[in-house]
Amino acid sequence: MPKILRSFKIFVPIVLIAVFVLIACSSGTPAPKTPVDVTITLDDFKVTSSLNDFKVGTPYHFTVTNKGALPHEIYIMAPPTGTMTPDQINSLKTEALVGISQDDLSAGATKTMDYTFTKAYPAGALEFACHIPGHYEGGMHLPITVQ
Repeated sequence: MPKILRSFKIFVPIVLIAVFVLIACSSGTPAPKTPVDVTITLDDFKVTSSLNDFKVGTPYHFTVTNKGALPHEIYIMAPPTGTMTPDQINSLKTEALVGISQDDLSAGATKTMDYTFTKAYPAGALEFACHIPGHYEGGMHLPITVQ
């Protein structure tokens, strides 16, 4: 057998093994992004956030602290349209993107939630909000945008 054919018989399997190893090692999915930390503070009757403009596909880690004297809640959701009854508000909350209920946000409590927006929302379409009766009307909402 000529020397070139023997070399070819050895070279081809080595190249094929290398190709298979490279394919196996690359998953084809991008590495996960590090979450962006967002600090939300709830006071009696105010919501403040370290960030109000968000990006689709970016993971966010929200740290929510209730610095008020009363229990509060926080939801990322569409603002209510007009005056709504508590039952209508509770129904609206089921459509929230993510949230923390008042059972978990007593006075002085800090809780976290994680969320990645999957689509864009124009200004006015979403907000951080507390819908405990009287709280929203007292100013506990903050508009956000998602691009």
